[in-house]
Amino acid sequence: MAKRTTENWEGRSIHSYGPKFRIDVANPETGANGPDVYKIYAVTDNKDVNLCSLTEGGTYQLHNDKSLEIVAGMTNPEGAVDIVITGMKGDILITAMKDGQVKIKGANIVLQADEDIDLIAGRNININGKAKVLLRGNKIQADGLLGNLVETTSGNFTTRIFEGMKSGGKLGIDYLETVGVVAGIGNPAVGLAANVLGSVLS
Repeated sequence: MAKRTTENWEGRSIHSYGPKFRIDVANPETGANGPDVYKIYAVTDNKDVNLCSLTEGGTYQLHNDKSLEIVAGMTNPEGAVDIVITGMKGDILITAMKDGQVKIKGANIVLQADEDIDLIAGRNININGKAKVLLRGNKIQADGLLGNLVETTSGNFTTRIFEGMKSGGKLGIDYLETVGVVAGIGNPAVGLAANVLGSVLS
């Protein structure tokens, strides 16, 4: 945030080109990023506003009430880079509000990171490949309660409950608690099932 200085109203200059467009230079009123170096204001007949400005804090702002379209590369040769977005030292944040979707579409899409790539979803992660889905790495793990991948690699739910028991041994609630079926999962339904199994088989 820019440091607040004494407001200099004499240095302000406003150039108005009718009621729909104006340029405001050196407005001393302080916002979140300091006073404006300049601000360009435009408004449509429907009162949709477009603003672009540079603040004394060094932030360039571009606000538009309706859609924002960026098109480039019409005369570029095939395979050229048309649009470049670079963050020199900080993050790049793209957010779609109000349940909107973020869509990236192309003939091929490459996500490349020098370190990690994390996919985090509040519900599902779906990966569909019409020809092939390939997972390749020095170490590949699958961890979960249910699913054919979990059952193939770790065994089904019942197998994991009995895993480690000696032949001929009894299944008691104490053993289920020991292997984490009750305490580890923390599911009331699983706890009830464990109690039933324990009372029947003990």
